[in-house]
Amino acid sequence: MPRSKNARDTTRLTGKPLAETIEPASLDIGPEAEEWLSSPDLMEMGLPFAPEVVYDLNVFLLINPNFNSSCLFRADILFDSLGGLKTPEHEEEKNSFGSCRVEGGGFGAQSVEPVPARSVAGFSLTRTVVRRLIPRNPQLDRPLDQTCHFYEAGEDDVQRDTTSKRILFVLTPHLSSRDEIPFYHPLLRGLVFLYDFKSDDAKPPQGGHGTLSISFVPFPEPIQDRLDRTLAALLNTQVRLARNAHTSRRPDRGNHNPIKDNVLPKHRVQDTYSWLKLKYAPDLCPRWVEDTEPSKHVFEDLAIAAFFIELWRNMYGVAPVAERGGESDDAVFPGFVDVACGNGVLVYVLLLEGYHGWGFDARRRKTWGIFPDWVQEKLKEATYIPKPFYDAMAAAAGTESDIRELGIDTLTGMFPKDTFIISNHADELTVWTPLMAALSNPESPLPFLSIPCCSHSLSGARYRYPTPPREKRHGGRGKSTPKSEGPEPDEPEPNPQPQIGDLKALRAEQQASQADAEMYNSTYGCLTAKTMAIAEEIGYEVERTLMRIPSTRNMGVVGGRRRTAQEWRRSNKPGDSGLAQPPDTHNGGTTNEVLERIDEIVRRECSREGGVDTAAKAWIERTKGLLKGQGRGNQPRH
Repeated sequence: MPRSKNARDTTRLTGKPLAETIEPASLDIGPEAEEWLSSPDLMEMGLPFAPEVVYDLNVFLLINPNFNSSCLFRADILFDSLGGLKTPEHEEEKNSFGSCRVEGGGFGAQSVEPVPARSVAGFSLTRTVVRRLIPRNPQLDRPLDQTCHFYEAGEDDVQRDTTSKRILFVLTPHLSSRDEIPFYHPLLRGLVFLYDFKSDDAKPPQGGHGTLSISFVPFPEPIQDRLDRTLAALLNTQVRLARNAHTSRRPDRGNHNPIKDNVLPKHRVQDTYSWLKLKYAPDLCPRWVEDTEPSKHVFEDLAIAAFFIELWRNMYGVAPVAERGGESDDAVFPGFVDVACGNGVLVYVLLLEGYHGWGFDARRRKTWGIFPDWVQEKLKEATYIPKPFYDAMAAAAGTESDIRELGIDTLTGMFPKDTFIISNHADELTVWTPLMAALSNPESPLPFLSIPCCSHSLSGARYRYPTPPREKRHGGRGKSTPKSEGPEPDEPEPNPQPQIGDLKALRAEQQASQADAEMYNSTYGCLTAKTMAIAEEIGYEVERTLMRIPSTRNMGVVGGRRRTAQEWRRSNKPGDSGLAQPPDTHNGGTTNEVLERIDEIVRRECSREGGVDTAAKAWIERTKGLLKGQGRGNQPRH
């Protein structure tokens, strides 16, 4: 059922049920055996939208059917006669690293023939698109293929000094009987949107007026109230969205945000989330023992797990256990550690899906007790003390007892080589994450994904980072370049213009700037920017991406993805025996250079709080307070 506020002129509606107002459609649509119907209530007149706006909007809705139905995730494009809309295979190729790409899985996007185009008197066929509607819950609804034919008709009337343009969209589901229609699709054999626009050449384009109407061909049965509501809502959505549309938008990019789905293809993450939710949520939610709402936290962690499964598929070529045919992942996956793992659900799911790793947190959670014993052994009650702070405390006379008094295992972040670091809403550890990853192995810093939450300085104190200077901001594509790969600071950019040199590239740059401006207006955005800046200063190639998780804190900062994937593939070619060989190079510089950069960063960031020694003592005191009080143990997220 479509969802939207009413954007129509209700004074023109009859107020009668659709069954009492239906009449034959004015369009002559073949074949003659089909009886196309319409209604005065399925018509909205006096619209100021140019035909291009309505055309772009319908292309946009082809990709984003979730604007019309909350039961739908998305639509996968299977065919476009103009080639503007990209298929899932194209999206995977864009994000893959050669042999690290894994085929199959999900709902598939095999070739599907479009439904033959109908003949429409006075109109010419201009475009054919085949899409697959993907439901949110595949156990309740099945995917449905649908063909959309685009038609145009134009007529000039010189005497009246007006120009008339008509565009037509015909949607036809691929089915042979009424019983094949899923719940989210109206009970129709065909649906038509017609936009008839007349403009006055002597006035600006906005001086024209258009009429948007719906026609449909039903099954041979009475018109139900649900169909009445659905068709009215579909028309209302078109009018509502058209009021906010811009002709400069690229409709083939969908609901486009330059930092969304820029690391992983949307269909992979959504499909994996769907089966993870079906597999784990029915078990975890009823057994939830925390005081917090189970569905929110379980679904959020399952969405994050879906991202990691597809990220590691992309980086290492490793699939979840169900796709391996009984093979172990030890030969192709280096392992993970979840710092500040909180309730442990993410670690639990990743372990059960065959990815070896572990997690730690300063406070044991009640949730840990619902997991199997072997999973609980992978969840450690320990606190993190950054290595620079630990070294400073060890060097200062009479401070070693402060660490012993914590009464809990301490970790300095020295993890096995090539371990993937997960920093999910880790608060005080967020900005430390790239530093931790590099200190663990300066020769080849560890890859990481940080999902920032609350903003803290290196000492652990709450702190809002200042907005970075414009010249130090990252582009909207979400990717930065390590120092050693970019131009020297004193060198001007050799070609500051868009590389493609067209309006498409210029528009992308403008969208990137807008995304950056919005990001840096908040404490959360500045924290994300600071985490990226520190990682880049160390030598990482950094990417930021809006993750598809049910949380407002949904920005992901990925470090070292491309380098790790490329080096991992190079070191582990098909046919190699034994365990996977780790990457052996790092673009950020030599070991000494990396350590010098880290030392410089830590000293600089701690200087505002009295230096490294003072910041180290503050970290220990806050850790004591965390362990003595309720601390993070009763906080909503972790």
